[in-house]
Amino acid sequence: MGNAVAALKTMHDVGRVAEELKKHRRSNLFYCLWVMQFESALRFSDATLLKWEDFAEGKTHINIVQQKTGNRVEIKITETMRKVVELRRAEAESRPLLNDYVFSLADLRSKGQPVSHNAVLEAFSSAGRRCGFKEVGSHTPRKSKGRVMFEAKKPIESICKYLGQKSVDSTLFYIGIDQEAKDILSDEFTLHF
Repeated sequence: MGNAVAALKTMHDVGRVAEELKKHRRSNLFYCLWVMQFESALRFSDATLLKWEDFAEGKTHINIVQQKTGNRVEIKITETMRKVVELRRAEAESRPLLNDYVFSLADLRSKGQPVSHNAVLEAFSSAGRRCGFKEVGSHTPRKSKGRVMFEAKKPIESICKYLGQKSVDSTLFYIGIDQEAKDILSDEFTLHF
């Protein structure tokens, strides 16, 4: 798989992977993290650091400092995000180690830490492969949020700002438009022998 992580183009495709993750027998963590990352467009490193207190009653937004950029962002808490947190809390309360992090396995092995990148990468990529997608990884939900917005004809400048990226060119590359556009042009303007 390498470093290439694809963005899914439709809500249907995002939902298919979510449904596949929901089938995980031991935990709802991977399903819930997938949904949270899509809903919030947070990077994996930021989403896994979310705490129960971030979703306290009455709060309407999450305020975090992004790990990668150091920028402070404010994200609206959607009803879907609240439902994800409720699902996680129900599971976490039945585990031996309830801790501060929403996305921890809450067991003795996790030692109270957020879920590891390797565990998420394996779960996301396996679910993606079962749905017929080759390059699904820990950034796919975030990238897919931008790509779905792009496919819905939302202004690229708005998508760029929403994802917290510095330039429209970066956003187009990030959501997979750059290479796809070049591929389409290559196919369209070719000599036919």
